[in-house]
Amino acid sequence: MSTQTQENTVNKMGMIFNIQDFSVQDGPGIRTTVFLKGCPLRCRWCANPEGQVFHPELMHSRSLCKQCQRCFSLCPNGAISIDREGYPDFQREICRFCQSRECEKACIARAIKFAGELWLVEDLFQKIKTNSLFYRNSEGGVTFSGGEPFAQPEFVREFLSKSEAIGLSVGIETCGFFNWDQVEDFIDKFDFYYFDFKCHDPKLHKKVTGQTNKVILENLRRLAEVASAKIIISIPVIPGVNDSEEMMCYVAGLCKKLNISKIRLLPYHTMGAEKYRELGREYTMEKDLEINPKDLQKFQRLISTQGVDCWIE
Repeated sequence: MSTQTQENTVNKMGMIFNIQDFSVQDGPGIRTTVFLKGCPLRCRWCANPEGQVFHPELMHSRSLCKQCQRCFSLCPNGAISIDREGYPDFQREICRFCQSRECEKACIARAIKFAGELWLVEDLFQKIKTNSLFYRNSEGGVTFSGGEPFAQPEFVREFLSKSEAIGLSVGIETCGFFNWDQVEDFIDKFDFYYFDFKCHDPKLHKKVTGQTNKVILENLRRLAEVASAKIIISIPVIPGVNDSEEMMCYVAGLCKKLNISKIRLLPYHTMGAEKYRELGREYTMEKDLEINPKDLQKFQRLISTQGVDCWIE
């Protein structure tokens, strides 16, 4: 196979960690949400930590594990040992390269799974097409989420091209941190954009996500120049990070400046905390954090009084 052919083959594949059919929360109508793996940010509260790195990851649920040790017996790579409590302990740097996944196959309790699988664009497209009737009757479609979908631009570009040919609606959820040059030729072709905005303070933004917001602000400005009417700003309201009137006024003012008319507020939750444990990582957000519903309502009113449509999800 020539080098060029190899590159074309790779470009037609995407690393996906979940495909959620019949979704009604990721855009209008009935949709299929495709979660692409890999993200340049490391938000401390991330609800999909299995979508952060670009390679497959082993996840193990202690709550489901029966401590049968079948995985230990069958691992062909010697990557599993048994801890003092009788649970399997994984050398995950070895597991990431495993092709056989014997542990996952052997686990009758389904306590082991791998997050991340390569898909050909054509295979994903054919799967999506089976739901065409639901999309058409509900004015739904496909939403790319993640991770960060624009971190896999070739895959998204090709899928979008195929979707255009049959009139399939495609939306995207983005953290805003991506290489504009890699997406400039197709970024205006989506039906809507959920564009995350997490914090207006660049230093605090870097502290809680690993990156400043400079690239995000510039990408938002550029996107607004070509598709402002289709942008919906998503604010995950995080205690101690952005739950302030100053932050909400800043975002409302930015939207007015860029002719963006919609903001949705996403209340903080800890539904991703268990996933960190399953991945062998630590969930670093403080315990017992919550957002007061009255504060959310106050932020909603504050934004709305500045002429920007705002709602709580």
